[in-house]
Amino acid sequence: MKRLVCCCGLLVATLNLQAGALFSDDFNSYAPGNLVGQGTWGQTGTVNTSPIQVGNGVVSLGTSGQDAYSPLPGGPITLGDGQSFYIGLTLNVSAASTGDYFLHWTPTVANSVAFFDRVFVESTTGGYLLGWAETSGGATPTYGSTVLSYGTDYRVVVAYHDVPGPLNDTGALYVNPFTDPANESGNTPYLTKTWTSTTAETNIIAAVNLRQGTAASAPTLTVDNLNASLSFADVTSFTSVPEPTSLSLLSSLGLLAWYHIRRRK
Repeated sequence: MKRLVCCCGLLVATLNLQAGALFSDDFNSYAPGNLVGQGTWGQTGTVNTSPIQVGNGVVSLGTSGQDAYSPLPGGPITLGDGQSFYIGLTLNVSAASTGDYFLHWTPTVANSVAFFDRVFVESTTGGYLLGWAETSGGATPTYGSTVLSYGTDYRVVVAYHDVPGPLNDTGALYVNPFTDPANESGNTPYLTKTWTSTTAETNIIAAVNLRQGTAASAPTLTVDNLNASLSFADVTSFTSVPEPTSLSLLSSLGLLAWYHIRRRK
């Protein structure tokens, strides 16, 4: 019985690791310069003017120019009814204008049309506001009411909730969700929004995207410690994707324990 418990424990440990962060990038290993072409970052669309820059462990986004994407390293995922997808990032905004988005995900890699889970920045008296819109298909962003300060690091968590049925998925933003970092329900959202677009939802997520928007409306900002997961707890702070070698080692240990049990029978 003890050998069986040991074997099960190893297999559960392996599964728990696989259920951790789906995407992570702290940008620390990149040479100063263009982000695209480093790591797994590629260019979205054909515009390559004003390339997105990386340096000193942060990505800098301007008000217009090249956009970029990075695939989920394990391949696209499919959300089931009732599941949620979370993106976490450390955000520092230095300037904002009339409002544009800088972050979203796409249902296919290198998709330059279908943008979901879009995060906006808009200037306001004394600072700026964050906003969220469900899709690029005719959705109007909803903005929070708490004014955020320029030049300040905030841990922002973007939540996308897959709800059974059509045109009813929901989203939420959290800013510094440290009251209960392990549970979404233990924190007060910065904003929430229900689906208002006539564009159908998708439950397939393939890539995380950074966007430099329209010069007249986009913010200037930096992004650091970007990650994504099906777990809120994984993104309230930076959690790396488990190294494939670690997963392989645990899987091998689990199989070894199973083989040992079979040999003893």
